[in-house]
Amino acid sequence: MTIQLDQNLSDRLNEGMSDSGGIELPFFTPYLWVTNGDPKLKSLNNALYYGGWAAKMDDMIEFLSQYEHKDFPTGFSNTEIATKDGNAFDAMIARSLIVAPIATRKSWLDQNGGRFNEYQTGTRQHVQTLTYLASKVDNTFIPFGPVVLSAKGFQARNLLAAFSDWNRHTASLRRKIAPTVPAWCFYLALGTFGKEFSAKLVGKKGAQSPITPISAYLPKDLTETTLESLFVGQDIAILMGEYLDQAQDWLKAWKEGTDTVAPSYAEEVNPADVESDPFADEMPF
Repeated sequence: MTIQLDQNLSDRLNEGMSDSGGIELPFFTPYLWVTNGDPKLKSLNNALYYGGWAAKMDDMIEFLSQYEHKDFPTGFSNTEIATKDGNAFDAMIARSLIVAPIATRKSWLDQNGGRFNEYQTGTRQHVQTLTYLASKVDNTFIPFGPVVLSAKGFQARNLLAAFSDWNRHTASLRRKIAPTVPAWCFYLALGTFGKEFSAKLVGKKGAQSPITPISAYLPKDLTETTLESLFVGQDIAILMGEYLDQAQDWLKAWKEGTDTVAPSYAEEVNPADVESDPFADEMPF
């Protein structure tokens, strides 16, 4: 027997129990946010020193379960992140991620966590990008599943710039071997790279603070063979299109002001029980 309801009634009842605090994606995605490096943590040789990405351990474990993977993507290691209220939670960190971007939403946050769909005096930009994550294993890119990348302030600018840089960097070669395929259907690496610690002072004069800028990895000798290896493939491209269709309410929420609550990602990192990242000095491809 098939149970049915009038569609309008079904939609109304579903809306009545929806969380008014924010619009969620209709499929599971861990949120990974930019974490700045700390020069005092050089001995750790991982994202806590160089800067990179962080995610809640529980979310990453659920991610593995939802998309049927046994191991975390290459380059991830565990740590503990301290919150501003003195609590802490287990987390996963990585210097860089290999992703194919699907869609981006942007907003501006004030000091009280209020969200605006246009710039207001005293606000800083917040960018979230739905992407498809991959892992590099033995020079092969293994599809993992959808994740959301989150960046604020100057790192939000860096994230958007990274996508633009990848688009430009691959444009000439794509015109030759993939004239109808967008840059977003080729995996790119986002994060921090190389053996040297790199920081930049940002902000207004007299109130500056250092960040470890994220960027796209742009190989100087990008070849047809390399670009072909970075193609997500027909099946993943189709899946990315399906995720894009399902994410429309999520994408519109910031524009329409229906999602006004800013997530409280921790900014302080406690390097307790951190595994050294063996891929810290390795180029992604």
